[in-house]
Amino acid sequence: MKILFPFVGDSVGGSHLSTLELYKVLNDNGYEALVILHNKNGPLASILKSNDIEFIEFKTKFLAGKSPNIAIIFFSIIWNIFPLAKFIRINNIDIVHGNDLRINLTWSVATIFSQAKFIWHQRTILSTSRLWRFIPFLSNHFIGISKSVINSAPQNIRPSNISLVYNAVNSNLRHNAYLSRKSIIEEYEMSSDAIILGYVGRLVSYKNVDFLIRCVSVLIKIHKKNIYLLIVGAGTEVYVKHLSQLVQELELEAHVGFTGFVSNPSEYISGLDLLMASSSVDAFGRTIVEAMIQLTPVLAADKGGHLEIIEDGKNGVLYNSNIEDSFIEKALGLINDQSLRDSLCETALHTSQEAYSRQKHFSSVAKIYKSLKHD
Repeated sequence: MKILFPFVGDSVGGSHLSTLELYKVLNDNGYEALVILHNKNGPLASILKSNDIEFIEFKTKFLAGKSPNIAIIFFSIIWNIFPLAKFIRINNIDIVHGNDLRINLTWSVATIFSQAKFIWHQRTILSTSRLWRFIPFLSNHFIGISKSVINSAPQNIRPSNISLVYNAVNSNLRHNAYLSRKSIIEEYEMSSDAIILGYVGRLVSYKNVDFLIRCVSVLIKIHKKNIYLLIVGAGTEVYVKHLSQLVQELELEAHVGFTGFVSNPSEYISGLDLLMASSSVDAFGRTIVEAMIQLTPVLAADKGGHLEIIEDGKNGVLYNSNIEDSFIEKALGLINDQSLRDSLCETALHTSQEAYSRQKHFSSVAKIYKSLKHD
């Protein structure tokens, strides 16, 4: 069976990393997986090359969903139908597996025309727009990465055409925490006894990284020890500028560092004393699971997909989303209690290995592929 994974290529997120885990297992189990990038000069191409994954560039002037204008979306879909359908037919693709909105809108109709099957893999919580009611007509199967996503899906999708499949994370990828921490301390000129708090992910407003910066400012005033916040990731120019200005306003230049885009986020996670997940709308929370694998304790907002991963006080700690007092109380509790951190990490490692393994993800997706092939 031949599976096509198209990507835009201008960003790297949890959807890409999870798909790479799936790609590796597919090719080891008799499937033929093909990757397409619409932009070979973006960060995803570098990730693919570093993983020895070949890809094909497919240039197009228009990607549906790049603009929210309905007329432009419709025009972009029509523009791409025939060249994409031709590519699918020539390459004997059985299933096109879409993983983000622009790809889903751009490729779905073309796939229908080619008579292949299309999977709409939804990795964010859908809005309440009525336009999503078209999803069942644009796809053969809908995959949601969490119950939060499934609950946001349009009600007109047949139950047999919708599946919950948690993201895959490589539970065998474990970094040396001592060396990772040492590297961070040297690169950002921290003191050897620094308490390193970290945020890892895209820098966009709904991730609430500005909230973390304000909270760290309070923690520094309360706690006697040296606290440092490492912000790992890239994002929109406007929001990154806002965060930089906030750091300056709060006079935190000596306590906050920005890494920009990194290709090895799990290595940074392994060197942290505490990972903080501040988004109130995350559909899943991949970095939380990566922290569990790296034995790094997690403090997360009690919203969205976080609630499906973390059992409060057992494998992580939850705080009331965007409530400063709650965050400060829980953060101090973790910083001051080494035995609690150790206990959380031990349980969290078991959680991550049980629920989010490559093989479990592959088994769930392969079952969907086979059902579509014989449909």
